Amino acid sequence: MGEEHFPKERLIEKLESEFPGRFARDKTTLRLYSRDYWPLALLKETRGEELPLPLGVVWPESVEEVSRIIKLCNDYRIPFVPYAGGSGVIGGTICKDCVVIDVKRMNKVISFSEEDAIVVVESGILLKKLEDFLNSRGFTLRHIPQSFPEAAIGGLIATMSTGQFSTKYGGIEELVLDLEVVTPDGSIIPLRKNTVPRAATGPNLKYLLIGSEGQLGVITKAVLRVFRLPKNQWKNSYAFPDFESGLKAMRELMLSGLTPAVARLYDRDDASLRFHHDRDILLLIFEEDNERLLSVKTEESEKIIKNYGGVAIGPEPVEKWLATRFDVISELKKLVVPLNLWFDTIETAATWSALPRVYRVFKERVKKVKGVYAVLAHASHFYTTGACIYFTLTYEANEETYWRMWEEAMKTLLETGATISHHHGIGLLRKKWVRDELGDTLEYLKRIKRCLDPNNVSNPGKWLGE
Repeated sequence: MGEEHFPKERLIEKLESEFPGRFARDKTTLRLYSRDYWPLALLKETRGEELPLPLGVVWPESVEEVSRIIKLCNDYRIPFVPYAGGSGVIGGTICKDCVVIDVKRMNKVISFSEEDAIVVVESGILLKKLEDFLNSRGFTLRHIPQSFPEAAIGGLIATMSTGQFSTKYGGIEELVLDLEVVTPDGSIIPLRKNTVPRAATGPNLKYLLIGSEGQLGVITKAVLRVFRLPKNQWKNSYAFPDFESGLKAMRELMLSGLTPAVARLYDRDDASLRFHHDRDILLLIFEEDNERLLSVKTEESEKIIKNYGGVAIGPEPVEKWLATRFDVISELKKLVVPLNLWFDTIETAATWSALPRVYRVFKERVKKVKGVYAVLAHASHFYTTGACIYFTLTYEANEETYWRMWEEAMKTLLETGATISHHHGIGLLRKKWVRDELGDTLEYLKRIKRCLDPNNVSNPGKWLGE
């Protein structure tokens, strides 16, 4: 009887033989890797439901080892799923009987050039470790998402992450200069011969891999641009008569070139919970190397804010946000779990003309869904063309309510001119609605998936899979 009759067993034997001490399939490990931080998966886990378990977990230490693992998966037609920090919130790593390829042992800073402001890293390096490395040398990636304490670079790239300082420094797609990737058949796409700021040598494959969520291979190295740590920083917060006035003020700031490093506009409901202020509140952080430039920008910004009804209330809300920003979910759980409620977040983006309606209609419709308890909102990640609105929701802790809430939310966003995702990605969660936003473009992406992954082994079952 040939090996094809027992592919799982044969693959397990191969991995155990070739990666001794670095391949595990005990129940504790499999359960640990059975989910990310998708709130629905967390809810199911707390209710004692068994989540789909992977076949095993392997920890490679080089791009060649990643290539070997993927080739073995192809040989036996066993799917694999890349895993980095595991901090996603969309079910992107959930995959029954898959081989989990955890790249966290590939965590080196390969090179750093202060002159060129470029760092080259392996994809498994934790973001916090990289930031500490850069800070000690007077530099920063300035990419600080909510998942900062546990996120790894490869996962941030694969999910097209953005961070709290993105208004000034951009999302991960603007920080990546180049990538090394192992494709779904085990081939290696290397880094370019030369690292350059920009090149017009045909389409850049990095744009295909950023946001691919492990469906087109495994990211193993990244070349990233970095910034000098700013010497001067300024913080303040402002109360506005309503949310729309705050949006108008931010639009004027962005179009005037007075770009803050951080801008977060909280509606009254959100501000009441987080800051105990019964008003719509804008938090601002400006930072510059040049002190005179910082002074001019803040002075001019305050004039604009005043013109739109903003009243300064001091830096205390900003300081509180900085001190607690990574504890939001844990603090929210403490509030909702005793009430038999659960939580989720839905982030979207729209142009300036659409944002007020997106905000109003979303809150009105989703709050009316049976079982939904509260809908809070804040705007962050601002652009010259619009902004992201981040909704925080609490609801009855059951799956039926969860999907009713998401159905109404996605329908509302598409109808009001917004996207179904700004930076969390698609995964299993938003898979159903991708075609509604992308239309026939999805078919072209699926063709690319089939071409690169003819055996459909690279994180299958997600939105690019069949």
